[in-house]
Amino acid sequence: MRVGSQNAWDAGEGFACTGVVTAKMLKGIGCEWVLLGHSDRRNVLGETDGLISTKVRQCLESGLSVNITIGEKAEARSAGEELKVLEAQLGEAAKGVPADAWGRVAVAYEPVWAVGEGATPCQPEEAQRVHAALRAFLESQVGPEAAKECRFLYTGSVNEKNAQDYASLPDVDGFVVGRAGLDCAKLASICSTLKAAKDQGS
Repeated sequence: MRVGSQNAWDAGEGFACTGVVTAKMLKGIGCEWVLLGHSDRRNVLGETDGLISTKVRQCLESGLSVNITIGEKAEARSAGEELKVLEAQLGEAAKGVPADAWGRVAVAYEPVWAVGEGATPCQPEEAQRVHAALRAFLESQVGPEAAKECRFLYTGSVNEKNAQDYASLPDVDGFVVGRAGLDCAKLASICSTLKAAKDQGS
């Protein structure tokens, strides 16, 4: 089992501020991963693409691995601008990743309109289209090695009933699980489904 954090502070070392947690502090207590760019932090707390890129760089430099979450809201999806939004978010975040650190990076696609109680999950074929486009974007903007080493995860109302549909997709390397992850039995089922699908595809 590995322990991670849902956020890290962006200020550099030496700047003291009560109530915040830096990448160095997280590393010091045994964290290995940190989640950055979640839609709640972008859309509720106002974190910008530039700020998230700064956090990405600082966390990687501190020895943490990072899970960068990107996603479009319903308005962008309705306007057909989902890839424009996603590529802007990913492109800015990528500026914070050293060339040799892509093996410690995961990118989670979170369609904001498909998240939350009562939301309609993104169709598997659409998730695959977006993931393939993001991998191609990373290859063209950063390089083939980055696109190969980076893991692309799907997060958007994944549960024990639909996990198989997403796990079998060629460009979905794993999941970030929300509500279903609070139930041990459901989470175990999702993990088993994902492992079986990837073992079969390997």
